[in-house]
Amino acid sequence: MPETLNSDIRVLLVDDDEEDYFIIQRLFASMRGVQCSLEWISNSDDAIVAIQEARHDVFLIDYRLDARTGLDVLQEVNAIDRSEPFILLTGVGDQEIERESLQLAASDYVVKKNLTSDILSRTLYYALGRKEQERQKLDQLIELNKTKDEFISIASHQLRTPATTVKQYVAMVLDGFGGELTEGQQKLLQKAYESNERQLNIINDLLKVAQIDAGRMEFVPRQTNLSQLLSDTVQDFMPLFESANQGLSGNIPPEIYLFVDETAVKMAVDNLLENAKKYSESGASTSLKLEKTDDEIIISVVDEGVGVTNPDKLFQKFTRIDNKLSTEVGGTGLGLYWAYSVVELLGGTLRYKPNTPVGSQFILSLPLL
Repeated sequence: MPETLNSDIRVLLVDDDEEDYFIIQRLFASMRGVQCSLEWISNSDDAIVAIQEARHDVFLIDYRLDARTGLDVLQEVNAIDRSEPFILLTGVGDQEIERESLQLAASDYVVKKNLTSDILSRTLYYALGRKEQERQKLDQLIELNKTKDEFISIASHQLRTPATTVKQYVAMVLDGFGGELTEGQQKLLQKAYESNERQLNIINDLLKVAQIDAGRMEFVPRQTNLSQLLSDTVQDFMPLFESANQGLSGNIPPEIYLFVDETAVKMAVDNLLENAKKYSESGASTSLKLEKTDDEIIISVVDEGVGVTNPDKLFQKFTRIDNKLSTEVGGTGLGLYWAYSVVELLGGTLRYKPNTPVGSQFILSLPLL
């Protein structure tokens, strides 16, 4: 049964003990210089609904309720992601309950028997103040991240033009446009060309990620023959795998179509194949598989590489997972983040699972529209 007093700070009390409600109501009434409205709900089901409606500024949650505890309520409403502060009330002090409540994003933990009107008013204002500080910090981080992404985008664009020009001129010299080269000059220029190619790859990765993060990635879906697309991809990558003394095979049934952005799918699959090659040793094999179920298309890249020791960080931006080949192959830690983000924007999922006995499986799923 809700009860409301006319005030400014809207407080919801969740407590199954009516006597405790009347005590807390009197404390609110005696608070000086604090304008509050108090609403009381006596069961956790109604409380969860009221919290999700976001009509209050502060929530006072009793630890002992009905079938749920106050901690259960914090968990179910996902308090850690909410802007309003939660204060847990309990009959007796318990360090373990206090620790758990703070982990679940409670702003404070108060023992009922210690409550006075002064303590209650200070608790409310401190809780609201801390939440406001957290909100301001979050806004600052969002703005900082936006500025960083804009810098990456602008810097990448500015770097790409001169790097591309360098590549063109080095290629022309290698092709003999500047005269005949000695063997030593040829080797040095070839190294310069390869280094420039790596630089362009890094710049392109930065540009793609900047597009994703800025929400500027545009897709042009059309009816796509995935069977043909992936068969061509296997043929394109075959020489690269052969040069590394690795095997590449395709298990691709004919005539599987999907209404999707062909370029985005190809770039995501290319990224997975490039990773499979980079993180596999001589003699290893990789397979590309295409399947169709009743509700989705599944593209799998399965390799016999070094595997992944920390999959939780696999799709995070600028994250590279250490393994025995990571130093040798280099990289920016952006490729899988980009592929994951693109697949998500296409309405699909990209997940990892270990291969048996060694290696990795990357499973790209796209919904049938």
